[in-house]
Amino acid sequence: MNREILFRGKRVDNGEWVDGYLFDDGYQKPRHVFVGDLVIAEYNGMACDEWDIEGIGFYDVDPNTVCQYTGLTDKIGKKIFEGDIVQVGWYKGTVVYENGCFAIKWNNIKFLGKDLGYWADLDGFHTVGNIFDNPELLEDENEKTQR
Repeated sequence: MNREILFRGKRVDNGEWVDGYLFDDGYQKPRHVFVGDLVIAEYNGMACDEWDIEGIGFYDVDPNTVCQYTGLTDKIGKKIFEGDIVQVGWYKGTVVYENGCFAIKWNNIKFLGKDLGYWADLDGFHTVGNIFDNPELLEDENEKTQR
């Protein structure tokens, strides 16, 4: 198997997005930490007390924003994560993980297929935002015109 396992989350201290490996440091009050620039060959269950190891970025992230990379990219090469809002033509949807695979939950549309891999191969497919920073992108067009 040759796929990249990667996560992203929003930093607690400044709200910036970081990509890396999800790491539970084992403390009583769990911290959801991302470790950047480090490949962990084998996890031995030990906690990490050193947060200032040179060359490795440790970041406390909001656990509600942690999303996994799907292994796919959009038409401009941007990595697609869970929680991303994607668009094909005028159809928008959210990338979700359900029934053992990544899929698209279309916004108020029942007749479109959900397979993320199918849609990601289309020329017009692109990421327009995410559910954390841009939830307004999923508002129904009818709701917008009624305001």
